[in-house]
Amino acid sequence: MKEHWERTQPPFTLTLAQIDELVRPAFPDSWVRSAQLIGDGLSNTNYFIQLNDLPAPYLLRLYRGGKDIAEKEHALAHLLGKRIPIPSIYFTDWSCTQIDQPWAIVEWKDGSLLRDIRKSKDPEVITAAAASVGKTLAHIHSYRFQVAGFFGKDLQIKEPIAMDPHFFLAFVEDSLFAKQTAILLGEPLAHALWTFCQHYAPLLGQHQDSPVLVHSDFNGLNILLEENQTCSVSAVLDWEFAFAGSRLIDIGNLLRYEEHDSLFATYFIHSYLQARGTLPEDWQLRSRLEDVIALCDLLNHSTMKMPNRVNDLKRLINRTVQSYPVR
Repeated sequence: MKEHWERTQPPFTLTLAQIDELVRPAFPDSWVRSAQLIGDGLSNTNYFIQLNDLPAPYLLRLYRGGKDIAEKEHALAHLLGKRIPIPSIYFTDWSCTQIDQPWAIVEWKDGSLLRDIRKSKDPEVITAAAASVGKTLAHIHSYRFQVAGFFGKDLQIKEPIAMDPHFFLAFVEDSLFAKQTAILLGEPLAHALWTFCQHYAPLLGQHQDSPVLVHSDFNGLNILLEENQTCSVSAVLDWEFAFAGSRLIDIGNLLRYEEHDSLFATYFIHSYLQARGTLPEDWQLRSRLEDVIALCDLLNHSTMKMPNRVNDLKRLINRTVQSYPVR
């Protein structure tokens, strides 16, 4: 699961003195005694910081995507905080006066990454984690919108998108033939992917559900769980890519590395449905179709200098194409 993936950009590095100076407006009577760069994220920069006179640690989050991303995460933390386990945001600075990136002081959440828990060989741990994740995602998807699209200020839809076969094929075609995805995939796999997409794209126009809140990066690197008897979700992290769209996007992302009938997938889906999540009968194929967009977009932002990332994405795309052969 994104093991050893290369970042598209290096993390934004700061010295301890710079971090102390940066966060002083948030803690005028304290000073930062330690700061540790956290390496699991592939986009933004996060520091685990501890202050001299406060027992609780905090997260210093530097946003690569700019003010709009920072505002969106702040609005989502406010909207979801009472129902979804999401870190609170205590302080924000979007002025870019001290550094050229907006930043925030975020609540530190304890827990183990779902990525690591899924490596457990204990079936009770896996099923408990799957059940909690399924329930949590169903609650996230209970937030509905009139139209699909990208969020503007206060989570209003500023850029509507049509989640239909035409949009899907246009995005894949642009990725393959205008950008570099075809080059990175190689001609045989690129041709197989295009054939697959053309054949199955009409499914995306059938029985469309109303748009829901989509995390859009819902996977084992962004889900923390408490390692107790219930193995419950303690936090869903990194909402920078969230938008209003198809619930199958999150399903496809989470189960990207799973076999269809794996223990985790089985209990996750059962819990999701039990918590009033809804899925079409052909959800497995359609979630794979939705995930093709994410995989192509990741390749669009990759280069030959990222072999771990590119090879993993090629393997995932080949697996999808081989799982649903076009006859």
